[in-house]
Amino acid sequence: MPELPEVENTRQYLLRSGLVGPRLGAPEITWAKTVHEPSVGEFIEGIAGRHVTDLLRRGKYLIAPLDDEQFLVMHLGMTGSLRIHDGQRDPPAMVRHTFPLDDGREMRFIDPRKFGHLWLLPDPAGAMRKMGVEPLEPAFTVPALVEALAGRKAPIKAILLEQSVIAGLGNLYADEALFLSGIHPERAANGLSDDETRALHAGIVEALSNSVAAYAAERDAQWPDPPVALSPWSTPRSVGEPCPKCQGSVQMIRVRGRSSWHCPSCQPAS
Repeated sequence: MPELPEVENTRQYLLRSGLVGPRLGAPEITWAKTVHEPSVGEFIEGIAGRHVTDLLRRGKYLIAPLDDEQFLVMHLGMTGSLRIHDGQRDPPAMVRHTFPLDDGREMRFIDPRKFGHLWLLPDPAGAMRKMGVEPLEPAFTVPALVEALAGRKAPIKAILLEQSVIAGLGNLYADEALFLSGIHPERAANGLSDDETRALHAGIVEALSNSVAAYAAERDAQWPDPPVALSPWSTPRSVGEPCPKCQGSVQMIRVRGRSSWHCPSCQPAS
């Protein structure tokens, strides 16, 4: 699933590809349920003729301000990606929506499982539930993390997945952050020591920063068709693989229904 690094990679890709500037034509929407607000007809009419003036990210959402004070909000879902291609180029499989540009290119929304989302709104906040702090912004401090975890008895892995706590963190990078910080995914969030909380904060920033940097390097190396998905984390995600720290066997458990990969030796349960 696209998480903060993947969505940020998409944002940087679209900016570098020149999405800001060209006039948008009427989009072709082939799966109506993707559009949440307004109606599909109003969405198409509201996009046609507009210019994207910037491209922002909030958590896992892409926000494109338009030149009429509306906002195109996009969420990639579990398997979605966005690509800008020459309009004459054969589209890849599973293109669900096409946004023509007046320079002859198209922004193509590829969404195999049809879990992506689109909105056209006067306020992008209308597309999102309550969002927590951005973990790569200065506001994400150790005290901010302490405050977010205070009184939370749920497993730390489950808390890290709540977008109201930390925006953009998902299953993969939560596992990586816990591995880097040596914290078991089933530990109670409010039971972490001060040292563990500091280690977790550092692990979150390191996990996300390393991935963002890896995507940037691959964009440069493989432009104009950089990858949409990398595996830059250090936590093995296959039963029996050796832990890169201690060479013990990595295990998978389920925490609140979510697979959670960890090393029992490096991440003790207590």
